[in-house]
Amino acid sequence: MTDKKNTKQAAKSKTVTKKATQVKLSRKEKALQKKIDSLEEKINSLEMEIDDNNERVVSAEEKMLRVVAEYENGKKRVEREKERSLRFAKDRILAGLFPIVDNLERSAKYENEHEKVDKKQHGIKLVIDQIQKYLKETNNIEAFDPLGDTFNPELHDAMAMRESEEHESGVVIEVFEKGYREGDRILRAAKVIVSQ
Repeated sequence: MTDKKNTKQAAKSKTVTKKATQVKLSRKEKALQKKIDSLEEKINSLEMEIDDNNERVVSAEEKMLRVVAEYENGKKRVEREKERSLRFAKDRILAGLFPIVDNLERSAKYENEHEKVDKKQHGIKLVIDQIQKYLKETNNIEAFDPLGDTFNPELHDAMAMRESEEHESGVVIEVFEKGYREGDRILRAAKVIVSQ
């Protein structure tokens, strides 16, 4: 019987040892499970951080693209303003030059109508031609003389109306000052007298 008792005690001892080992493994598993849970939380936290950072990057890229677009638009706007300012400055210079040409033409006409013709008249005509050639070659600006044309308020500035038996009503019968144009753009309307 002692053998039976010893065998029973040995079996009991093995069962207790197995149970104790299972409890120890169970504690290790719990510790490992806690570590796994902690790591999963960190992974989730890092994934959320990555998502936030990705959103920030996308937002920053969008802002950068907007800034670049605004810069390009501002650059174009400045260029348009510059062109408009240059055109305005050019128009002011030309507006001051046109009356000089007008006076030279009047002077040449006066000299031509009077009998005392000397070399001055020829000189004035050369100056007029030179100025008009310069305007045409450098700025594509040309004078237009609407004598005999039908009155057009976009091209002509009527100074007066006069009855004329030779012309129909609404025809330019006299030109005080020629008009000037740059291509299709009218820089100065011609000052005219129109028939009634």
